[in-house]
Amino acid sequence: MKRLNPINPNFDEIMILRTAEKCAPLRLSRSFNRDFGFSAEDLAQEPLMHWIHPDDQADLDSILEAGKGCVMAKHRTSKGEWHELVWRVKTQDGSVSLLGSPYPSVGTELNPLSHTTQRASPALKRTLEATAHAVEAKNPGLRCSILLVDPEGQRVTVGAGPSLPEKYNSAVEGLCIGPAVGSCGTAAFWSVPVVVENIHEDPLWRNLRDTANVAGVRACWSVPIITREHQVLGAMALYADEPSEPLKWQIDLLEISASMIAMAIESDYLELRLREAAKMEALGVMAGGVAHDFNNLLTVIMGNAELAALSTSGNQNIKRHLEHIVTASTNASDLCTQLLAFTGRGSSTPEPLDVNELVEGIGSLLQVAISKKVSLEYQLYDAPLAVIADRSQLRQVLMNLITNASDAYGKQSGEIIVRTNAAVFTREDLLEEYSYCTVEPGEYALITVSDSGTGMTPKVAEKIFDPFFSTKKGGRGVGLSTVKGIVDAHRGGIAVKSKPDQGTAFTIIFPIVEMQQDEKKTDFSTDKVMKTARILIGEDESLVRDIIAIALDGAGYEVIEASDGQEVLDLFSRDPAGVDCVLLDLNMPKLDGEEVFAALRKIRPNIPVILSSGFTARDVLARFEGQGLAGFLHKPVSLKRLLNEIGRILEEYDQ
Repeated sequence: MKRLNPINPNFDEIMILRTAEKCAPLRLSRSFNRDFGFSAEDLAQEPLMHWIHPDDQADLDSILEAGKGCVMAKHRTSKGEWHELVWRVKTQDGSVSLLGSPYPSVGTELNPLSHTTQRASPALKRTLEATAHAVEAKNPGLRCSILLVDPEGQRVTVGAGPSLPEKYNSAVEGLCIGPAVGSCGTAAFWSVPVVVENIHEDPLWRNLRDTANVAGVRACWSVPIITREHQVLGAMALYADEPSEPLKWQIDLLEISASMIAMAIESDYLELRLREAAKMEALGVMAGGVAHDFNNLLTVIMGNAELAALSTSGNQNIKRHLEHIVTASTNASDLCTQLLAFTGRGSSTPEPLDVNELVEGIGSLLQVAISKKVSLEYQLYDAPLAVIADRSQLRQVLMNLITNASDAYGKQSGEIIVRTNAAVFTREDLLEEYSYCTVEPGEYALITVSDSGTGMTPKVAEKIFDPFFSTKKGGRGVGLSTVKGIVDAHRGGIAVKSKPDQGTAFTIIFPIVEMQQDEKKTDFSTDKVMKTARILIGEDESLVRDIIAIALDGAGYEVIEASDGQEVLDLFSRDPAGVDCVLLDLNMPKLDGEEVFAALRKIRPNIPVILSSGFTARDVLARFEGQGLAGFLHKPVSLKRLLNEIGRILEEYDQ
């Protein structure tokens, strides 16, 4: 028996689609014909069970009788071999159909739909259309559509299709989803990507080819829109005017966009159904899931850039570009952290940092986020300004103030000046200048963001820190309220000076502390590395696993790799004393990080275990409190920090 392991699963999620009776399959992929050697005509000669291994027939028959479920079962090949497939069974209108695929992820049974939006709100509609346009901009010549599933999970409504003919969108409106209904209807029904390279030949479009002719489309690549709780919200598709096959990055882009759409839809639903406390909690759960997946991608990007930078000896231009990639990845991760913080799911990690360095580093990131007609000028203090602050939250404060300053110019040209300074304040100074807060006298670092835009009246200035107050059309008014909350939490203060038509200046202050010495830098090859140390990695994302393994191997460690929780236990059980440290991802197939950790400690109580995750440290460490976890690494983690942490823990446990 052999389990299939194709290189690119995105292009063949539906390997075989059929019923159990003696009839032709509803759809058969080219890869099935290649790997199994049967055509649709061959399979039509016998019922499904004829092709299934006798040992697996009972399990498959049980879910067929139930009309739903998922099992692993081996299918015969033309050479008399057996290949294992995941079989999903679903029922619609009394008819039972099966989907066979080599990918275990397809086997996840989705929860029943509890909700979607019956009709997209104006704000959500704008978000969907903007997303469709953004995807089209990355794919010139292709057209994008977003279809939402109704609350009953039966029909679709057009969320966005801005570049498709209105006649086509009208024809698709109200279309039933099903096991073999076009690309989007099938993707939503089975919750898998569906790639149709030629609409005129693919059986999924048998009854929809006239509709496709209305738009003049000949290929359609679709991915489902799924929430973190496995609820199908719809499907997102790209259409081509000629038969064509997508590139992997195009499918990846669709999947990432669909994840963001799911979050937007959930946000829209919660805004309509829940009040603030419940809404923020639910948003935090969703944001956590998106942040986890996004941070895994950033780990791969950052790690590859770091490794490439090490091999670019002498070429400073390339090295500088790679360093910019690492910096951008870190900033992107910080944005996830800020989203989590806004929804109440984030955690604060105060650390000594130089205000000048942080302000200067945010410039390139913000230049693309503000108006092209507005320039940024920095006037930085001539010495380091050390404060204790959460880097991500302080960056959020600066981004908010600078983007607000940009908005104050509207469509006009202007300049934003960001100044840093140091000052000693008496209690009287603070009461006069920083009446919005209560801070202690002493030496402070100042950051001032000023513009010469529209400014504010005294009446408006008095309300700007109130929750939900906003002067922007459609604004929610949480920005400056959040800014003040962050500043207060850092024992700082904030002041504003503004006049109508003369501009606004915000100044935030934080207590200055003595700059700590940087921790000793650890290179990828270090004398402290225990040359005989063996590290067991448990990580289901192969790209992430590869990057970690390359870094550890380059540092002189012996690496053992596992792709799921059960494999970690199996490898560890063979030689518990021969493993010096285990690096575990929290979310893994078969057994998750928490389950593996508990099992490892039963086998060898003193084994050092480091957990890694894209979720926040607060959410993760609360589950391991008092259990002897050696360390935690929040993704994306730089390879240098990874090696520092492993080296520290090995040295600590070796004593």
